Amino acid sequence: MPDKLLELKNDLVFQKLFGKPKNSQITAHFLSLILNRKIHNIDLDVNKRMLGNRKDSKTGKLDIRAKFNNGEDCNIELQVIPYEYMSSRMLEYWAEMYDYKINSGQDYATLKPSISILITDYKLKELANIDKYHTIWNLREATYKDIILTNNLELHILEIPKINNNEIPRDELVQWLKFIENPENKEVEKFMEENRFLKQAREELAYLSGEPDFQQEVKDRARFLRDVYLMKQAALKGGREEGLAEGRAEGRAKGRAEGRAEGRAEGRAEGRAEGKKEKQVEIAKKLKDKNISIEEIIEITELSKEEIENL
Repeated sequence: MPDKLLELKNDLVFQKLFGKPKNSQITAHFLSLILNRKIHNIDLDVNKRMLGNRKDSKTGKLDIRAKFNNGEDCNIELQVIPYEYMSSRMLEYWAEMYDYKINSGQDYATLKPSISILITDYKLKELANIDKYHTIWNLREATYKDIILTNNLELHILEIPKINNNEIPRDELVQWLKFIENPENKEVEKFMEENRFLKQAREELAYLSGEPDFQQEVKDRARFLRDVYLMKQAALKGGREEGLAEGRAEGRAKGRAEGRAEGRAEGRAEGRAEGKKEKQVEIAKKLKDKNISIEEIIEITELSKEEIENL
């Protein structure tokens, strides 16, 4: 075993471990715990067919696509960088996957469920008031909440930081999330005595950690993720500082005419928005120069596709 195992919180390592056909039984076990049902006939080769050229190991999206149980589709994403509008992003990924299922003239009865699974290394602000680490989302009637309109839409969100609450039972799913959080955790080693799939995953991870070429790919990916994070922070900071400067100036001018407090508040808001927008555009131009995909630029800058294409 290498001196140090690769971090599974690097999405390239996560994709390599759970997305390889030879590890299909490991992935099936993991999915069965998330979806709370038996998984059979799992096909991970679907990754190549459905993700196309979006699997660039350095800059692309590294989701895992799986097809199982005679037609159900699943998209699994590990996200270590917080993004705004994550719920909308999940829904868009689900819609893309669901649209892939049917061609013109086909019967709607042939449609099978599509499932999106998001695993985050941070807490989602939308779920700040929910202590559960694993939430499940469907289409339900507003009053009759026990009635689901269709089983074809299913979203799962798993927030790793929430498993560190001591009141949460250490069931098998928590064991897996502990493994993803830190494969070398002593608690994980204890879990492996009872969970053979977890043990197999640890052995596969040790094998990957010993491949020099893959280690370099992982370093490149980690560097890219760090750059993305720093760019997002720079966009926020730049927008905030420019906004404050413009806001103070405009606020003082308006304040003399309309009242200092109201003018400053309005000036800060307008200046902050304009400053942030300019920074987003500046970062988008740099990313385009590096041939980053439009999908990634949208996620990083939060600009629209049309705005990016018009740069």
